[in-house]
Amino acid sequence: MAIIIYPKTMNWKYMKQRPQQLMTQLGARGHLVFFENLAPLDREFIEVEPNVFLFTDHHAFMKKLKKLREDHAVVGWTTWAKQRTRLTSLYRPDAIIYDCCDEFPHWAKYEVKMVDASDHLVCTAESIRMRLELAYPDKPVTLIPNGADASFFDPAPSQRPHDLPQGKVAAYIGAWAYWLDHDLFAKMASLYPDVHFVSIGAAYGDIPDYAKLPNVHVLGEKPHTELKTYLQHIDVALIPFQYHPITLATNPVKAYEYMASGVPVLSTALPECIRMEPHVTTATTHDDFIAKLGRMLEEPDSREQRLARIEYARSNRWEDRGEAAHQVIMNTLRNKSEQKF
Repeated sequence: MAIIIYPKTMNWKYMKQRPQQLMTQLGARGHLVFFENLAPLDREFIEVEPNVFLFTDHHAFMKKLKKLREDHAVVGWTTWAKQRTRLTSLYRPDAIIYDCCDEFPHWAKYEVKMVDASDHLVCTAESIRMRLELAYPDKPVTLIPNGADASFFDPAPSQRPHDLPQGKVAAYIGAWAYWLDHDLFAKMASLYPDVHFVSIGAAYGDIPDYAKLPNVHVLGEKPHTELKTYLQHIDVALIPFQYHPITLATNPVKAYEYMASGVPVLSTALPECIRMEPHVTTATTHDDFIAKLGRMLEEPDSREQRLARIEYARSNRWEDRGEAAHQVIMNTLRNKSEQKF
């Protein structure tokens, strides 16, 4: 097994996302994972999951790494192209995996050098895979989509959270960000005044004021472990994104978590969500979205549809994604070893 370094990009506790999920799965397979946390820690190393350690003390980690690399290969895994220099200059891993999981335009200028330094490219969406294969034909590319958290399956029945309003609820869970279609969200709230529209997630960037819409409830970020409690009491789960380079290449984690909970899902017609139909309903325009929401709120959801959504999520678990990541790492190290001889 290898030493896996995820360089400084985010805090472990910030909105449990792909990096935390994949690093957890790699630790479960016996790799030693070191996740460089952004916020300072009160100890040199904190084990947050089996074989997954947070660190911020660079000097303490370098001393530990020097000893560990005597017996283990070292792999750098990053989701941020800007971390190329940190990986190659400081940690000098035996192999580098670049996990292209978002298409943020302002990251593009770092990509060519990151890819050049990488031994294998991983991506989340089919559109990203096609772009990488065309742009970098000499680099191996593996598609590893996002997945469903096992804790969202079969949750124990819970009481309605105190801050979730009574009545019908259409909810969005995720970053309350600029790529959300806020005009659509406001239209829905205006046209369905008897439905509560709820946002659960951290604010990201400038967002409009919903104060004039009393049926919009912005609850803010919740611990990931509490989300399944909210999902039990939601009538329709929403992915109301704008058509944007970021969203058109996204494979939404929230879609898998929604489906794992069995809740009906309505999304903008994003390419990756279209691939999830019929378990996710997609809509092309504001009018289409609003009309489909109305039908979903009025028509009873069948047991068969609910079970089908859950089964689809079960076939797309993070455990499966972790195994795919493990295979990428082992194959990359094997290929590099063979190239030496």
